[in-house]
Amino acid sequence: MSDHPNSYESQPPSSEQGATKKSKSKPVLLGIAAVAVVALIAGGSFAFFSGYNPFGDPEPDYAQTPSQSDVMDFSGLSADMRLNGAPLTASAEAGETSPEILRFIGSTTSILTQVGDDEKPAWTVSIPHQDIDTGETAPLDEALGPDASDDTSDDEEKLAGTPTACRVSGEAVQCGDRAVALSDGSMTTAESKADVDPDPASSRVPLDIDDEGAVTGPDDQTYDGLNLGPEAHVSMIAGPQAGETGPWVVSDGHTLAAVDSDSVLWTQDLDPSAAEVTGLGDKRVTPSWTAVDGVLIIGTSGGVKGLDVSTGDQLWAVSAPTDGFAVTGSQLRIQHEGAVSSFDFTDSSDDESVTADKGFDESISALPAPKLPSEDDIRNAKLEVPPACADLTMAEGAKQAFADGKTAEGDYGSSIAINDVTTSVATPKPMVAIDFVCYPGGNWVTDSVGVYDQKLNLVTSIEPWSEDSDFQQLADFNRSIVSAIDLTGPYMTATVSNIAVYGDEEYNAAERTGEVELRFAWAKGGYEPQDVLFTVGGETVRVPEVEEVQKFVDAAAKGDDDTAGAMATDEVMRDLDTVIGDASANPPLTYRNLALQDGTEVDTCELIGVVDEEYGDYTMSNGVGLMEGIGGFGADSIKAGDVICGLKGPGETIDPDEEGSWYAAHLLLKGNEAGAVKVYSVSSYTG
Repeated sequence: MSDHPNSYESQPPSSEQGATKKSKSKPVLLGIAAVAVVALIAGGSFAFFSGYNPFGDPEPDYAQTPSQSDVMDFSGLSADMRLNGAPLTASAEAGETSPEILRFIGSTTSILTQVGDDEKPAWTVSIPHQDIDTGETAPLDEALGPDASDDTSDDEEKLAGTPTACRVSGEAVQCGDRAVALSDGSMTTAESKADVDPDPASSRVPLDIDDEGAVTGPDDQTYDGLNLGPEAHVSMIAGPQAGETGPWVVSDGHTLAAVDSDSVLWTQDLDPSAAEVTGLGDKRVTPSWTAVDGVLIIGTSGGVKGLDVSTGDQLWAVSAPTDGFAVTGSQLRIQHEGAVSSFDFTDSSDDESVTADKGFDESISALPAPKLPSEDDIRNAKLEVPPACADLTMAEGAKQAFADGKTAEGDYGSSIAINDVTTSVATPKPMVAIDFVCYPGGNWVTDSVGVYDQKLNLVTSIEPWSEDSDFQQLADFNRSIVSAIDLTGPYMTATVSNIAVYGDEEYNAAERTGEVELRFAWAKGGYEPQDVLFTVGGETVRVPEVEEVQKFVDAAAKGDDDTAGAMATDEVMRDLDTVIGDASANPPLTYRNLALQDGTEVDTCELIGVVDEEYGDYTMSNGVGLMEGIGGFGADSIKAGDVICGLKGPGETIDPDEEGSWYAAHLLLKGNEAGAVKVYSVSSYTG
């Protein structure tokens, strides 16, 4: 990963392959390759199903050592990827059983994979984290230098953002504002965010930890001798057997303790690796530990063990190199690098401990993964670069020769550098996504993404700042920086930062504080835009569709104030007919008959960018300026994340290539996550 302006390490590939389930005597390696990313473990509780079974299937015994039943091959998984038991909180409508969904946590995204009854993944989707901080801008020479591809330091290999909490609701898994169909993994935007408890186990625990690390019980009693690190988030869990009197388990990542309503039952010092593997001590994540039938299941880098919740005594242990683990139903899943080993609690071992066999049945090989060029080959290849990047840098020829990830310098020192490479075989066909730093010389730099096939033929480009890009109409993407690319299943997500928004300064080196997540879906041999979600000042914003804003204009022009009023503030509706200037004019000059005449068209809408502080001069992203300064009544309430729409009067022509082309009228809208129309300012040039 290179040091790149506003860039964290983006995710390498994820892939998925099918395989056939074998019997226990000859289990199969299940082929699937998943995203490789740098991450800290995030964890969660699990949903398990026990009790009377009328069909006579074996009951899981969590107090006995489980026997190994399978090894699933995640051959594309890096050593830094983590299997995780993040909860899928079941809704009241969900049935008594729930699909098994494995979750892997990376630095900027989570991967959900549904495992079918035949132990074959049915689908795989990517869920980006929330609240990702894109960091500080690196110097230009570092972004373009020959060492740009060096790995990040250990200090930079951190969990970025917060893994999104998910819930099973009806026939879908909803994660934030995304709904993933259980039937096929197809993903849509939900009407509202899921009402989920990110830590359902902890919410049932009547314990509190103050800033000094003292633990307080349900009756405000303190536990003598138990003091936990206040700097760490203290995680708590209660098994189904725990009632108002406990027992409850609590940990800060260093100390593990069990308490009841009166006293400390036991404490243990944790192995240093337990915090990372189990997910303890980070307030953004829910631990992978679980308590079931009086057994606490917890992991370290050396394996997973079961402890008696009442005494802390070890009941069993599975010895295995462990990066992450999850308990789902009767299965214990332990992940290390590219393998997920399965252990079955319905088939107990007579031994108190077992050692995992990573190969387990080496006579059965994993399904072969499609070959993709190595990163070194890519950084020294001849590549057709994205067209706008080629034009900006005046690159000559159909393909550019790269050496150590950089082209030879052209006129004025122009060059193109490869910043990040993301490969995936989990896409509809093997893909390589390359983030290019396009440098025309001087103090201008911006990013482009090229998506290539196995032979490094350019399939499609993502250049939101290009004049031909649909995204260019939504914000000022000039000098934008690609922070992350994720390719999973039929979906691609590009996280782009350094976007100019209202309140940012105008000079080239000024910080641009906006960020956007561009979502695509594979269709007709390419990636089609699916959603555009901006993050500005901690708020999420979608730019309304032009057609939706047109409904307000049409209603206001026709005097349908009931319809228009539902899409505007009371102040706008009150002042639409306020007389401007000479009251003797016939008809009198008002904002309604000046800016919102019958036949007025909404030409374009975008996130408000940099505005001239002195005069309010503003040029839209398509290159057309406002005839009058930005504003009108209500303009003093503009804030970052708001939207501006340029209006085209009846019979008027707007041509970005003509110097005398202007928007005589414009609207200002409140920014919101739903992309709903809420007009708070109407302005027009009055001469």
